[in-house]
Amino acid sequence: MAAAIADTLRARRTGPESQPPDADGQPGVLPTDGEGGDWLHSDLPRQKSVDIGLFARFPNTFFSSGMARKLGPSASVLYLALCENANRNCPPSNTFTAADKTLAWETDLSPRTLRDVRIRLMENGLVEYGREPGQKYTYTLLRQELKWLKVAERPPRQKRRPRGMAAARAKLEP
Repeated sequence: MAAAIADTLRARRTGPESQPPDADGQPGVLPTDGEGGDWLHSDLPRQKSVDIGLFARFPNTFFSSGMARKLGPSASVLYLALCENANRNCPPSNTFTAADKTLAWETDLSPRTLRDVRIRLMENGLVEYGREPGQKYTYTLLRQELKWLKVAERPPRQKRRPRGMAAARAKLEP
């Protein structure tokens, strides 16, 4: 496989149409290491960012601050869905409306779980919400000042108690 890649690179280097132009606009010679004629890695074109398509914005320290761990998976998924809904509006705004039915479909959370998680998000200062009777919820995403924690500063993962067969075996062992 490595030989095939090297052959492809050599073929690209030999064709004048694939070589970058010199200062005068003529096809130039790509810099090589001098021995095997391979390109220098520093001269290869680099990808500036990852292109994954359109995406929603959310606080960049949401995970590294420990907030996602503190909230749990259901609340984190709802928060990310709310961030996407905020960015979906034109123009994007921190205040928007969203129906429980839509959020339940997007997150696969039950109505009761949505209610509990919404309360947890408000208690942790991530969102404010309100609703007129018979209307959709109006959410406001609050500005976050989450502190990034180094990996060494993060608390260790809690051990879960065994369930099912593992719990039964644990009871049998002395």
